[in-house]
Amino acid sequence: MNDRRLPAGMLVLAHAACFWPVWRWFVERLDDGSDEPWALAALLAAVVLSWPRAFKWNPRDPLLLGAAAGTLLYAVLAPFAPPLLRALVAVAALGCSWISVSGARDKWPAILCLLVLSVPVIASLQFYAGYPMRTVTAGSATALLNLLGVEATRAGTSMMAYGRTVLVDAPCSGVRMLWTASVLCASLAAMRARITAGGMAAALACVVPVVLVGNTVRAALLFLIETADSPPPGYLHSLVGIVTFVIVAALLLAAEHLLTRRRAGRHLAVAVRA
Repeated sequence: MNDRRLPAGMLVLAHAACFWPVWRWFVERLDDGSDEPWALAALLAAVVLSWPRAFKWNPRDPLLLGAAAGTLLYAVLAPFAPPLLRALVAVAALGCSWISVSGARDKWPAILCLLVLSVPVIASLQFYAGYPMRTVTAGSATALLNLLGVEATRAGTSMMAYGRTVLVDAPCSGVRMLWTASVLCASLAAMRARITAGGMAAALACVVPVVLVGNTVRAALLFLIETADSPPPGYLHSLVGIVTFVIVAALLLAAEHLLTRRRAGRHLAVAVRA
């Protein structure tokens, strides 16, 4: 056995033990009935995409300095900060340790992004961002329907036409789609041999507009279905959501492909000039 494997593994475990109140909150949040267990998918993706053949640690790694700084920040915030903020700081600090000993430094932005997304945050996002996103979705879907010749109007998070009203409710706000698309984006980025912080930011920048467009199309289609003369089949609502997310995923795959090709072309141009 590699003599550094055990110390490196113990380093991560000891670091994780420093945040034991966070893990208790984490487990309780996973079981609160708000679909938070999906956060484990992001955690699993982060671990699988960075799992090493052997754990090694380098005391001079700057990531360990980041882990120490994050741990100090957690200690300062622990007495008064809300649990979610403490969890985000703890996961970021522990993520720096994990990335260092796992040797995933070349793709640290993507792995760290996945670890942060693994914090059970969907319910909080739904509470704070759900209504604004529902309003934006209703407004953009109404505009799309008008372009298609449907005389629809919006009132708050509702869309109205032909004397019928369709509400854009919480499940259709796009919060879950935004989170899932972000996890997919970070996972695709983590599959690269190397990614920079700027490359990760560029990839994530593609997520918001793609999700907003996808959710707008979904809301418009559901409005047409719900206002049809005959009642729609029960499965149609879910089917529209699934098909919409497949399209969103395909667009993100295309964006990742374009970003990868652009980076490869840039490196080739630099090599030619050299």
